Order: sequence, then C-alpha cells, then structure tokens
Amino acid sequence: MLAARVLADHFDRVTVIERDQLPDGSENRPGVPHARPLHFFFKRGLMVAEELFPGVTADLQAAGSHLLDQGRDFRILYRSGWSPRAEIGLEFCTFTRPLLEATIRRHLVANPKISLLQGFEVAGLAVSGDGARVEGVRIQPRHQDPNVLPEVQTLAAELVVDTSGRGSKAPEWLEAAGFAKPEETVVDAFWGYATRIYEPVDDFQKDWKNLLVMNRPPYQPRAGIIQPIEGNRWLVTIAGVMHDYPPTDEEGFLKFARSLSSPELYRAIEHARPLSRIWGYRRTENRLRHYEKANVPQGFAALGDSVCAFNPVYGVGMTLTGLEALALRKCLRDGKGRLNSHRFQKQVAKLVAAPWALTTGEDLRWPATQGGQITAKVKFMHWYIEQVIRLIPQSQEVFRRFQEVNHMLKPPTALFHPAVLGPVLRQAFGPKRILPMPKEAPARAPQHSTSTSTVAVRH
Repeated sequence: MLAARVLADHFDRVTVIERDQLPDGSENRPGVPHARPLHFFFKRGLMVAEELFPGVTADLQAAGSHLLDQGRDFRILYRSGWSPRAEIGLEFCTFTRPLLEATIRRHLVANPKISLLQGFEVAGLAVSGDGARVEGVRIQPRHQDPNVLPEVQTLAAELVVDTSGRGSKAPEWLEAAGFAKPEETVVDAFWGYATRIYEPVDDFQKDWKNLLVMNRPPYQPRAGIIQPIEGNRWLVTIAGVMHDYPPTDEEGFLKFARSLSSPELYRAIEHARPLSRIWGYRRTENRLRHYEKANVPQGFAALGDSVCAFNPVYGVGMTLTGLEALALRKCLRDGKGRLNSHRFQKQVAKLVAAPWALTTGEDLRWPATQGGQITAKVKFMHWYIEQVIRLIPQSQEVFRRFQEVNHMLKPPTALFHPAVLGPVLRQAFGPKRILPMPKEAPARAPQHSTSTSTVAVRH
C-alpha cells in the first residue's frame, strides 16, 4: 500500500493485485500468515506512514492503538539489566496487523487513481517482443475449479512492482521470462514464537505499558514481550532460538513464560484472561535476494520482504519498507516519472545493508545458526554492541542513542559518537570495577478481579 501511494503521484492508474478477498474491517486473512504476532512501527516508520497518509496516526489512536515512549512506557530487560526509565522522545506505535491494514487501506482507496483487484494472483510476467522489458503481468483467479484450466489474463503496465513478501515468486517469474534468478543469502538462527491475546486483570499493579524480556546469548535462548493493543488487550509473544520453540498448548505456554530471565511476564499473564487460542510461527530466517547484482529488466522493481525478509523478532521490516517506498518516490522524481530499475534496486540494497548486518550479526551469536560468516568485522561488532548493552542500564544517553539506531533515525555509525564511544572505551579498558547485579522486579501478590503486487500504468 505504501508503494501504491507513491506510484499514484507518477502514474494515471495503479492497480493493487491482491490474492485475498479483503475484509471490510480489521480481520485476519489467509494471505498474511504472520498477521497474528505483534507488529509495530519504529518512529521512522511511523513518520513515513504519516507522510504518505496524513492523519493515519490519529486514526490508529482513535481506534485504540497506543503511542508509547520507548523510555517512559517500556520496561526492557537486557542481558545487562533493566533499561532506564525516562522519556526519550522516541514514539513507538502499537496495534494489531489487521487494524493497521484496514486503517491504511481506507486512506489508500480514497485516491481515485488506485484500485484493488481482489481474489487474483500473479502467474508470471508479460515481456516485450525482444524480451528486454517487462510490460505487465499475467494474472489468474486465486480460487477456481481444479478440473478447469486456469483462465489467465494479461494486465498491461509500464511498471510492475513486486511487494508480495517473503514468499515472493518473482525470481521464478524472471527466470521464466529469460532472466537469471537473483542470488540469495540466508541466515537462520531457528527462532520460533507463540502468540496469544489476553485481557489484563483490572487491578494488576505494574509500572510499564510494554514489557520486553530479552534472551541472553549464548546461554538463555528465551524471550518474551507484552504489548498493549486496541480493545484494552495485551498481545503476548514468547520466543525461543536454536529450535527452542515455545509450545502452543496452555500448560506449555505458561511454563515457557515462567522460564524467562525475569518472572515479570509470567506474573502479568498468570491471572489474565485468555481471549484467543495460541498461534505458533517458525518461518523466521533472514533471506536477502540480491536484485542489485541481477540483470533486472526495465519495467520491474521489487521492495520490502520480496527483497529482504528479516527475522521478524527484530521488528525491522515495516519501517525499512517505508524507507524503500520513499526511495521509490525519489527515483521516480529524479527520472521524471520513469524508473531506472537497476538504479532503484541499488538504492534498496543500500538501505538494507546496515539493518541486515545488525540483525544477522545478532543471530550469528547463536552457535546453531546456519548461513553467514563470523568475520573479524562481525566479531568486533559483537564485542562493541555487547559493551554498549552493558552500559544501557547505567546511562540514559547511551540508551537513547542505541534506540535512535533501532528506530532508524540514525545509522549504526551513530553508536561510535563520542557520547557512546568514550564510555565504551572507559568500560572496556579503564580500571575494572565490580558492577552490582541487576535487581529483579519485586514480587507481587497475585491480583484477581504480525501478499500483494502493485502495477502502475500511465495513460
């Protein structure tokens, strides 16, 4: 939808091809198997959404989503201790994926240039006679009689943008059209998680709105998060790495939650009322398709998870996709409405590079991880990030700068600013001192009462 909004500024007609029949309201749908776990925009992603769809933040809040400050409203347990508690000016918008989709879609369809073609999927690319350019897509109904040959139609377009996500078939489309598939890099730490929605106990005493208990490589593979969502509900996700998958039965879910590095999450849900079944998800590998190195035909582009699907536990995907949509807009403006496909994919690769290095670097901390290489650079970043994380409980300034990188407001090089580098060097090479063990949250008595393609044509 972000891509379609950008394309509408440069083309007369934009068609979003959607395999599902879209619901009228905020409902889950088959084409988004990862819709139920938590979704969020970091601040940079929220800024992009607001820029492309003015008023979307207010609409989300009016529907019950939460705009939280990463410092004031969060309680994060790092492997070095709890995060500082002070407002740092980094908003974090929480919601369910269906609410986000429905809210943005209302803004999208208000644009008369944009239409949704529902219940269809792309079967391949339509190319020019000389095979050098993509001129549209071949589409067919998603659900049809299996005893009848599919009715394939051709939808002409000046530009085809693949945004069909992690399961994109674009490499196969390109190969069938005579182009080589892009190379792929996969790094998999074998994460898995389970998600459930709860209604919190009314008088449950807490000093947070969002609780995050992180794992501790390499010896504590488990993590968990409680995130407030619309309807006065909690979305609770517990996760494990290196095949340590959380169970999806009632007893196993609670037992896993109780095994985290802090009992705080378990205490919160122990007497909360479950509002849903428990959903599991295990397709979490980092997958990068190197379109920037491929012979990409003109008239074709790819962005979002179709290019780089991150391990979802890091929450990078939606915000980065927003930045890629802005890059698409810039390339179209620079080309006066024409897109140089190869140049655009180079821009996407540049945007992906730093988040890819950070997320895969974290996954490479786990000995069972497959793919990737632990180079001297990776080892240095492991050491340096570890030093930064050790400083977080002691320094609001280090915490704020660390989160500015997470929110994609600043590049990773910002972690080498003197305000961070100085404390890191003093900590690592200065006089040694014994740090107190992080205090656990005080115990309380029980209280009772996260697939489409977009084509654009110009008349």
